[in-house]
Amino acid sequence: MQQVIIKPEHRPEGELIKVKDTIDVVKITETLESLLFIPCINIRSRIISELVKYLESKFLLTDYKIKVFIAYQDSVPCGFVVCQIDPYYTSYSRKCGTFGWLHADNLEVCKELMRQCEKFIKENRVRKLRGNINFPKNIGGIGIQFQGFGQQILYGVAFNHHNSKILNYLDQLGYVRESEYTCVRVEQQTWDKGKKIDDDIEFRYFTLKELYSMADDIRGLAKSSFFEILPDSSGQNRIYEFFEAFSQVPESFKTLPQKFNPKNYTNTPHFLDAWETCDLEKIEIWAPLAFDKNSGELVGALLGLPDLFQVWKGEALTRANVDTAMVKKGYYGKGVFSALNNIGQQTARIFGIDYYEGTAIWSNNERAVNTIFPHCAPIRKHMLMQKRV
Repeated sequence: MQQVIIKPEHRPEGELIKVKDTIDVVKITETLESLLFIPCINIRSRIISELVKYLESKFLLTDYKIKVFIAYQDSVPCGFVVCQIDPYYTSYSRKCGTFGWLHADNLEVCKELMRQCEKFIKENRVRKLRGNINFPKNIGGIGIQFQGFGQQILYGVAFNHHNSKILNYLDQLGYVRESEYTCVRVEQQTWDKGKKIDDDIEFRYFTLKELYSMADDIRGLAKSSFFEILPDSSGQNRIYEFFEAFSQVPESFKTLPQKFNPKNYTNTPHFLDAWETCDLEKIEIWAPLAFDKNSGELVGALLGLPDLFQVWKGEALTRANVDTAMVKKGYYGKGVFSALNNIGQQTARIFGIDYYEGTAIWSNNERAVNTIFPHCAPIRKHMLMQKRV
């Protein structure tokens, strides 16, 4: 265990801040219980437990580059950060170090925590540090929230206290506000562009077991769709995080209404065909896929997350995080994305989902977001900070 001691100028002589790195899950748990802000008290312990379980799994990998730094004053925790070099995380397709779950009681604590993060990635020959990237993403999301604090916490979306000064601290430490992300609430059940569907496109749903067998195809679609242009990509393991979330949905949720008639929910032939070719009580409604009917090639996918925070609170599941939409190059402008939204909403509504939020939409160009999502309302925003070290 390494230890660094500093004497902040604004503190009286003798009051020391100590920064330690640790793999002691007991100490990490105690620190999180002391410092971590979570908007919903009912699931606080579960979120901390899931985060600690994730960290412990990484500590067991001898070649995985990760550090957990805790700052103390008079033996009391006053800061926390996780720094790692995940082999599957890239920024603009380049290797990048990340920090996440950053908490600091003041600027001096933040300064020393980030100094240790910068030292760690430089020792591993990485020169770009980016955050907050709160692994695992389904629990912590990405970015530091700066708008929309009145919204209900959502699985897969980053959260922090509205009075947090972390953004300002990082500004003062030379970090750049590099990427803005917007979350939008879906306001319309049906998007007009998705009503005109090419006859060569077909939609399908699959069981979780079938989706696991298709993981390589879905990853290939992601790579051909946008991995070369987006600032934050989580690579091949991300698809399994979706599948793990699907597996946590209670079986009781997957029950069709009595006297179910699919024509009461849609009159679109493409959608009726998708429902008739599967067992709706066994498929994963969170992942509608689009195929080229002639070649059988996967050309579009919508990957959502059930709001497991509701499940953990013992509530009925009614909310979905529309996390990722992908359309293969060559199929842009054919209404595939809008049609996936339409079938996704109409299928999920059969089972009681009535809230949809598109999350982590890169919004450095706000006009582009408004053009692409005119049927949505922006409700919260997050900022990604970056520094070359």
